[in-house]
Amino acid sequence: MLAQEVVNRYGNRATYVVEDLGASPIAQRFGVDKYPAIFVDQSLVARPEDFYAWGGPETGKYLPWKELPNRRRFQADLQKLIDLRLAGGDVPSLQVTQRSAAVRSLPELPLTDLSGRKVTFAQLRGKPVLVEFWATWCPPCLETMSWLKHLDSSQVTVVAVAVESPRDQIDAIVARTQPPGHIVLGTPEIRAAFDGPPAVPTLVLADATGKIVHTFYGAPKSLHADIERELAKLR
Repeated sequence: MLAQEVVNRYGNRATYVVEDLGASPIAQRFGVDKYPAIFVDQSLVARPEDFYAWGGPETGKYLPWKELPNRRRFQADLQKLIDLRLAGGDVPSLQVTQRSAAVRSLPELPLTDLSGRKVTFAQLRGKPVLVEFWATWCPPCLETMSWLKHLDSSQVTVVAVAVESPRDQIDAIVARTQPPGHIVLGTPEIRAAFDGPPAVPTLVLADATGKIVHTFYGAPKSLHADIERELAKLR
């Protein structure tokens, strides 16, 4: 958790807090189960769907997020709301768009790896499966791609799903990092089957029967240790 003081143009001071989504009481209170979600004081001012479309139509307020004008518009909007609150005004709160229930088991759909071979999650049953959604432009994703080599392949099967990335860049990253397991392209069908995912990196851990036991959002410093801890529970 990170706390930092803000001073606005009126000389007023306030503190904003950045919390891990899974440990955030305010996110839980609003029913937010994706990221990012932006709060000013106790008001939700930007929803996850404002930044990511999860493979669906890009109707979010700040989409496409990669474009600089949209990022600047978000910064300007956020500054106005912070100024409003620090000046003593009330910040209106948004509601979270209800989405489908979280996936409980690995989906039954075919995957195609980079060499064209077909595989299904059903074929991988018998030991835990760790699915990483990653992109070539995401530094934390690439760090985790390299870290995956340290996992014991006899204890877990890795499936790395590349999204929002050109094929030539995917091939270059895979050649450099040489991650274990199956490297597949993230089709709209695969992303939809996992209810998104909201952004990268997202990692999904399933037990030997295919039941999803934990989803890791984002890249906190403890990510790799957290994964190892959850894997140990499945032995």
